[in-house]
Amino acid sequence: MSSAPPPATGDSERRSFRQRALSVLRLLAVNFAIFAVLAEVGSFIYINVTNWPGSKPSYHVDYNRFWADINPAFGVWHRPNGHFIHKSGCYSVAYDTNSYGARDVERTLHSSAPRTIVLGDSMIEGIGQPADRRLTNILEKDTGQEFLNFGTGGNFGPLQYALLYKTMASKFDHNLVLVGVVPDNDFHDMDFAYWKAHGWNGQYRPYYADDLSVFYDGHFNPNAGESLWDHTEAILRAYLASYHVGLFVDSRLYWRKLSPYSGYHDYNNVDIARLEKALDDIKATADQHGAKMAVFLIPHAIDFQRVHKTGTNPLGPLIERWGKQQDVPVKDLLPEMDAMSGGDFLSYSLCDGHWSVRGGTVAAKILEPWLREISDQKSVAGK
Repeated sequence: MSSAPPPATGDSERRSFRQRALSVLRLLAVNFAIFAVLAEVGSFIYINVTNWPGSKPSYHVDYNRFWADINPAFGVWHRPNGHFIHKSGCYSVAYDTNSYGARDVERTLHSSAPRTIVLGDSMIEGIGQPADRRLTNILEKDTGQEFLNFGTGGNFGPLQYALLYKTMASKFDHNLVLVGVVPDNDFHDMDFAYWKAHGWNGQYRPYYADDLSVFYDGHFNPNAGESLWDHTEAILRAYLASYHVGLFVDSRLYWRKLSPYSGYHDYNNVDIARLEKALDDIKATADQHGAKMAVFLIPHAIDFQRVHKTGTNPLGPLIERWGKQQDVPVKDLLPEMDAMSGGDFLSYSLCDGHWSVRGGTVAAKILEPWLREISDQKSVAGK
């Protein structure tokens, strides 16, 4: 009997190469899996045994982002009738929105009672606080008047406050619009060159051009936050501690480049021009609706530190002068919050810089008599 011919040398070498390649790939896959498991276990232990300042897994999947670029006029907003569980090292809070996307109770369009529209970013929205502990809820409880909260996080600045007020919030009957300005990030939020320089351009949002006209970066997508990647990220965000560690490290590397920045000191003339333009536009809309306007400045920890170091507060008096020129009351919270801090201004903030319960409570204590004075002046003027 004749035996079968031996396999060709070339075929044998090709099979041997494929086998070695598959063996290497299996080894890499096993090692990657081991590394991923160890990274996840290590991250889980670390964020739960240390004073972790970043976000944490909620173990609840929110397939649609709570904050998404879904409004054609001002970009980022909340989804109507939304629900989101926000966990960090110092809080675990559930957020809910009403039928028009505000993190607030349901409000009627029309009311004959005095009502205040409140505009601002995540400090006004109340990141890290349940609704009943936020500034607007404290003011509403203490005064017996409605304070409609139109604040939102997600890189939201004064230009967007003005557009939100004009296109949405002003439709609700009100006699006062209250604007919370956060110098720590509001100047940057109107600066396209700043976002582009840091690689964050492309998000759909409005900016001021050099002539203070408005232009939009990115492309509007009414279904923003609903892509395959968004669904995948929702699962990672809900269940993986290592995902949140990665987010925190990336954020720290980013902010380290900017430190130490104080909006109370490090602004320029263009920043002021943009802020005044946004506030002027809010006043124009308020005038059209027969409403009074008031502005207050919200300091961050770095702002207290810089005032203590330099002994100066250049921004507060500057915005107050603008207010006198425009007949708009302005309250800078920094001096009185500093005086009431007992030297512990850090207790005004949560681990991520948003107001703690103490911060919101002290701010309300300062604002309430000021708001009563505004109301009394308006009543006298109306007689």
